[in-house]
Amino acid sequence: MSPAYAVWVNDLAVYLAAEARRLGLESDAPEHAPPEAVQTFAQLVLHELAALGLIQGNEELGCWAAPRPGGH
Repeated sequence: MSPAYAVWVNDLAVYLAAEARRLGLESDAPEHAPPEAVQTFAQLVLHELAALGLIQGNEELGCWAAPRPGGH
C-alpha cells in the first residue's frame, strides 16, 4: 500500500468513525441501534464509495474523487 493511499484510507476511516459517533453508533451492540441511525450511516458509506468510483452512484461536484479543473 502506498503512503498516499494509506493516508487517504486513514482519513476516510477517521471521518466514518466520527460520523458513527455522531449518530450514536459506538455501542458494543449495534443490533440495538436506532434503525434510522443505521440507515443514515449506510447511506453515508454508500455515498463515499460512489464518490470514489468504487460503486455506481450519483456524481457530485465537490466529492473527494472529483477531477481537478485544468489550467488556471
